[in-house]
Amino acid sequence: MRFLSIELGLLLAVASPALALANDPPPALEISGRVTNEQGAPLAEVRVIVLELNRTTTTGPDGQYRFTELASGQYHLSYSLIGYGPQEATVVLKDQNLTLDLTMKVSLVELPPIQVTSTPTASAVLNSPQPTAVLSGEDLHSAQAPSLGETLNGVAGVHSWSTGVGIGKPVIRGLTANRVLVLDDGQRLETQQWGDEHGPNIETENAERIEVIRGPASVLYGSDALGGVVNVIPPPIPDAIGRSGFAQSRVSVAYGTNNRQPDGALLIEGASGGFGARADISGRTSQDVRTPNYVLWNSGDEAIGGSAALGYRGTWGSVSGTFTQRNEKIEMTDEDPTATGVQRMSDSRARLDANLPLGNSVLEMTGGYERNRRREFEDAVTTDVALGLLSETWTAAARWHHSPLGPLHGILGISGLTTGFDKFGEETLIPNNRANSLGVYAFEQLETGRWRLSGGLRYDYRNLKVEDDTVIGVTAQTRTYNSITGNLGALYKVAEPVALVFNVGRGFRAPSSFELFSNGVHEGTVAFERGDSTLKNETSVNTDLAIRVQSSRVAAELGGFVNWVQNYIYSFPTGQIDPGSGFEIYDFTQGNARLTGFEAAVQYHPTKILHLQGTADYVWAQNTSTNNPLPNIPPFRATYFARLEGGGQRWFQSPYFLVGGETNAAQTRLDPAEAVFFSQAFGGAGYRSEGYTLVNLGAGFSLFAGKTPVHFDFTLKNAFNQAYANFLSRIKTNAVDPGMGRTLVMRVTTEFK
Repeated sequence: MRFLSIELGLLLAVASPALALANDPPPALEISGRVTNEQGAPLAEVRVIVLELNRTTTTGPDGQYRFTELASGQYHLSYSLIGYGPQEATVVLKDQNLTLDLTMKVSLVELPPIQVTSTPTASAVLNSPQPTAVLSGEDLHSAQAPSLGETLNGVAGVHSWSTGVGIGKPVIRGLTANRVLVLDDGQRLETQQWGDEHGPNIETENAERIEVIRGPASVLYGSDALGGVVNVIPPPIPDAIGRSGFAQSRVSVAYGTNNRQPDGALLIEGASGGFGARADISGRTSQDVRTPNYVLWNSGDEAIGGSAALGYRGTWGSVSGTFTQRNEKIEMTDEDPTATGVQRMSDSRARLDANLPLGNSVLEMTGGYERNRRREFEDAVTTDVALGLLSETWTAAARWHHSPLGPLHGILGISGLTTGFDKFGEETLIPNNRANSLGVYAFEQLETGRWRLSGGLRYDYRNLKVEDDTVIGVTAQTRTYNSITGNLGALYKVAEPVALVFNVGRGFRAPSSFELFSNGVHEGTVAFERGDSTLKNETSVNTDLAIRVQSSRVAAELGGFVNWVQNYIYSFPTGQIDPGSGFEIYDFTQGNARLTGFEAAVQYHPTKILHLQGTADYVWAQNTSTNNPLPNIPPFRATYFARLEGGGQRWFQSPYFLVGGETNAAQTRLDPAEAVFFSQAFGGAGYRSEGYTLVNLGAGFSLFAGKTPVHFDFTLKNAFNQAYANFLSRIKTNAVDPGMGRTLVMRVTTEFK
């Protein structure tokens, strides 16, 4: 805590000028305007966002919008409307109000309006020098799944490393777990650090969008962002500044026929003046999965969670607080069909945010807390904890968006973390420990002519204090780690619809306590694991080259990458058997690795009613120290669908029909130890990777009861009941072809205003 108090003192020193402004607020200004189409007709329901303040409004029937109670400064505005291309605008408020009219162009391709994760200031995905993907709107709605990894599984370059229905870790370009950082609206989650079968505890049902950075992002986020970043972003807390107070809600209920899975979500929000509030709750439960040939034993899932947020905005800035709770019970499919092992997880998070304009600059400050408690039980009846893991994490960060220096704009930041780990239960695998981290960084952007350039530099320091543990033979000690990371990116607009992108970045990851100090049986990985306390930081150099095309009918991106990872941490079999458990002993070690691959994504609207979309990705991953393939790497995959859309009548609108699927090749590049492990599955009969294709169908429409829309969506997954085993499924060696068989998912969503 002393380490965190030092950082909080630094943040207060930085914030003191802004706190003084709160007592003497600047004069209130406003931005207003009118949004029209290319023929000059007003556009209603255009969503307009002041990105620095996260304030949102919509245009009226006359196309007019207005933001009041603004302080002087520079602001970026985002405009979006279905059927039109998103637009951005940058304005500077000084001593008087500003009028900004805008013309939007028709676009049949539906594109996300902004991203905030990969750059210091929000921008369109097309304009980000870093490879970025955004899942939002109808795409996020149709991709909803119980786990984060499965929800993102259709994004180019992203797969799911899964343990049944309830656990799914995002895999980005072949890297996962500690090498992919998961954020809840920018707050880092320390919940997937403890092994393959521990997934991130985060709900996506009520998210507004999910943003993915493919490749290292350590400059902005520090350790663990070596392979990429996933940021789950909720809707902004509303306000009613300059308009009447309001309340509104959204309800969604669904049912999946295969594993008898009902789920539902409710979001309520409202505002009065500068005060705004939002609350949501979601939950689901499921029975055992039915494969095309049998019922997969002990594969049910339960989850319930929710959040509450309260905020206030004024000319001096804004402040908000959020609390989130999520509880899960996940049944674990074992080799033994009679086994009933269970995991129970509870995750509590709280955060405070402040956004304070300072002239032409903005100061953002965030403080967060997370408590994650996991318990593993050998069967569904016993109350004795086999393995218990408890972590508590405190985070603090400040980002100063400085005044523009000519065409140069960016941020200076400081962030810190302290996280403590305690174990309980019958089994011991690692010692109690505490990690403290501090990072300082700068990230700048420059726009000139056809060029958009970006660059950043960061320094991180971390120490890890470990307690005595006589059970596993660890003595008290302290380990320290530091790293310098950087990033350079360039985007060149060849023509209005075409851009070339080049990016090179250095990432790092400090070794985890599992990799350093484990010395015991790990049931989840079916191994006796021994750590190496001398492991060094993983570091990487990643290069990307891509071409992007965006027009009113086409949005496409084709890119390739090479990622060199130094001191890559992995475990290998020693050939020795632990006499107590009968498991083989695996030792952690380090070597060098190279991951090379590509991803492609395309959307095409040949006509107004026909939408075509597809993705493809592939990773070639090699341990260059042993000249063997890296384990657990996804094979080539392609996804595709065609969507036929209609117009409808006043009470019956937006009908659609969809046909699509995905094709996965067999993974023939296996690490030798991986191949041996697979050969021992099913009593020695052995598992082998096989390619497969799944076909999905969908349909939906909207009914209107007065002004209230009710949306109906139907999705038939694995329509031909294909038997398969996803290569990234951890239970593929526990059960033959454990993939879910045919299932019909029915969803009803409505909104009340």
